[in-house]
Amino acid sequence: MRQHLLRTILLTLAWVLLWRVAAVMEYGPHASIWFPPAGLTFAAFLVMSWRAFPAILLGGVITTLWVSDLYGDQTPVKELLVTGVTFGVAHTVPYFLGAWLLRSKLIRLGSHGLSSTIMTFLGIAALSSFCAAWLGTEVMISGSLLEPEALWYTWLPWWIGDLSGVIVLTPIFIALVSWRYPQIERWLGGLKFTEGGGSWSSFASKLLITLVMLAVCLIISKFSSYEEAAFVVFFLILPLLWISYTESPLKTAIALAVFSTITAFSIGLLGLMDYAIVYQFAVTVIASSAWFGLTVPALIAHNQYLTHQVSQDGLTSAASREHFMQQADLLLKMAKRRNKPISVIMFDVDKFKSINDIYGHIIGDSALVEITQAVNTQLRESDILGRFGGDEFMILLPDTDQSGAVGVAHKLREAISRITISSLSERLSCSFGVAQVSKNEHIMVTIDRADRALLQAKRNGRDRIEKDAV
Repeated sequence: MRQHLLRTILLTLAWVLLWRVAAVMEYGPHASIWFPPAGLTFAAFLVMSWRAFPAILLGGVITTLWVSDLYGDQTPVKELLVTGVTFGVAHTVPYFLGAWLLRSKLIRLGSHGLSSTIMTFLGIAALSSFCAAWLGTEVMISGSLLEPEALWYTWLPWWIGDLSGVIVLTPIFIALVSWRYPQIERWLGGLKFTEGGGSWSSFASKLLITLVMLAVCLIISKFSSYEEAAFVVFFLILPLLWISYTESPLKTAIALAVFSTITAFSIGLLGLMDYAIVYQFAVTVIASSAWFGLTVPALIAHNQYLTHQVSQDGLTSAASREHFMQQADLLLKMAKRRNKPISVIMFDVDKFKSINDIYGHIIGDSALVEITQAVNTQLRESDILGRFGGDEFMILLPDTDQSGAVGVAHKLREAISRITISSLSERLSCSFGVAQVSKNEHIMVTIDRADRALLQAKRNGRDRIEKDAV
């Protein structure tokens, strides 16, 4: 109980402090360049769920009273308290529902990784901040803290300010408490706030370059006679994408927080309030782009994984049938150009069905893995081992004629004979068929000849090597 009360007090104080910071960055009545408390609210509901309600509601009441004092409003305290509670509800409910929806969605989509996490987060953040800004503006109007005609030119910057606060600061707040709440790791998908990417010195260099570019953009906007000069800040997408491509989510979040904070304060310091909404959009667009940028390396890695899954047999890690045939086609073309021989070895496990029937499929799978490993120890890096299905394997041997392939088959037979599996009382053995690719012959024809040689080895007693007669 005491611990919960302490968390509530600390969260309230943090929320009010961030609100005061946002108030410094106001460029219009109740319209801040960005609104950090929105990010804290969203993060608090993500981490604490409904337990964050009292702190955020209390923060809403305190700030409403403070707003009245800042603007010299003469509204009675009783009405201000009602307005404060109403504002607190209008602010908290959209973010609570958004956080609940995000968490439930990511728990279901967690296996899809980083891309789903980022897209879901940005979409729900936009919807939640939209509702919070709309309801908050209506509350301010109903509480006489805002004129009705101010709705349209207050609501839009309110929404953008809230949205930028959510997408920039929520990840930072999550990162700060993730060590204390390990359950967060369950539903964050691929967004893990751990160190990664380059070194911290490398990250610091990238961040410094970004801030120098920001300073140049702000100076251009300050001293240029063209209003369009304010839009050069959008070029900051490039260095921040560079950071997101090469660094961890944690470092990306830090970079976005530093960039957004300096941008927001610089607007007031440099007298660029006329372009405030441009910079609001810039912060929001750049932050969203940076988070999307994190998905690019993830998608590349995922594609590599899928390619690996397609190209390799899941059990033995030998080449899949499709990948083997693709590589065989390439090597055959190369062999023809160089006028070099190329041979094929086909082999399978003797009495493999009996092994599965007597000892079970787990032992059978173990036998296949052991055989694959033994075979790989005898092959060159340029040779290709593929699994065609069941216990049937194929080997492609570049720059090797039939007699050389027979020699390789003998080495493989000996290596397999030395395999010992504790649960298997029988000695493993394989039968081999060898064939050399003839001039202008399709690889499937050679494989068929090797297969016929393999069948002959089976008929002649197994555990032997037969070569094609052609």
